[in-house]
Amino acid sequence: MPDASYVREFYNAYADLEWARLESAYGRLQAIIHTDFIDEYVHAGDTVLDVGCGPGRFSMLIARLGAHVTLVDISRRQLELARDRLRGAALLERVDGLIEGSVSHLGMLPDGHFDVVVCYGGALSYAGEQRSIAAEELMRLTRPGGMLLVSVMSRYGAAVNNVRRSIMPIVQDPEGWHLWTVVTTGDLPPFPSRIPGMKHPAMHLYLAEELQELFASCDVLAVAGS
Repeated sequence: MPDASYVREFYNAYADLEWARLESAYGRLQAIIHTDFIDEYVHAGDTVLDVGCGPGRFSMLIARLGAHVTLVDISRRQLELARDRLRGAALLERVDGLIEGSVSHLGMLPDGHFDVVVCYGGALSYAGEQRSIAAEELMRLTRPGGMLLVSVMSRYGAAVNNVRRSIMPIVQDPEGWHLWTVVTTGDLPPFPSRIPGMKHPAMHLYLAEELQELFASCDVLAVAGS
């Protein structure tokens, strides 16, 4: 299971690199897919929760659409960056709160409070063995008839990415952890990152069937894989 304190430390150190991650050609394609869902389902006046908000890329879009947004992230540094960007875009008045917390511990927020709940990126992947709890929390916070927007790190995406990048130890080391093991179990161990002296935290990678099972009781859900 990923270590929550290490995930927090990693993303505090990652800082603006998280924003830059979606600035590459491939990252922009990912951003477009996620943005399309927000454009379709978020409306002016909505109350929206953005869990795992990072530096606020999608929170800014939500605010620009005229919704009120509450931001949650495990990293205080990411929340600070999000606040600064929202302030710089004159959108801070659309923010109802900035909360340091994880996707599996959202008890500070009331049941059924949000018209739309957004959980994009790695938040569910870092939940590890607590992913069922995290899914229940996301559904609990979504009002009846509301919309839950979720994306996760997928096994397919990780497999393609790691085979493409032949420097990755998953390809180089036949005696270590193997691509087939990751694809069959979904458990991706820590791997080299852009942060000196730190490995990227372990993650759980999803199949579509896993997500269907996690959110089986959810009335309305839109899902994308990365």
